[in-house]
Amino acid sequence: MNGFLGTYSVSLDDKGRLNVPAKFKGLLERDSPQLVMCVMDGFLIVFPQREWAANEEKLYHLNAFDKSDRNRLREFYARATECEMKSGKILIPAAQREAAGLKKEVTLVGMSKTFELWAPDRLEKTSK
Repeated sequence: MNGFLGTYSVSLDDKGRLNVPAKFKGLLERDSPQLVMCVMDGFLIVFPQREWAANEEKLYHLNAFDKSDRNRLREFYARATECEMKSGKILIPAAQREAAGLKKEVTLVGMSKTFELWAPDRLEKTSK
């Protein structure tokens, strides 16, 4: 399989968990069930651990003593949370669900190395 591809409609259960589509589940089981979920502009992006580490390496050049760089680092890390796939499900923490406007229905969008979680109405607005 080439990566996370396609768009899926999934439902959250009462605890805020979603069932991972079988194609995505296979990729995550092969690599690692450890994930990092990050709040972006109105949606969540989910990084498998390996992809998170690759993106983190891109930030190493930033200087934590420089105010502008420090603000960029803070924005990136403060919006992230570690999670994992257990029994084919991912628990989305309440703060992340609220930030992304996720209710019962969620649209999962494959982005090759990562995938996004959208409230269906927000994704529809970005497509126009």
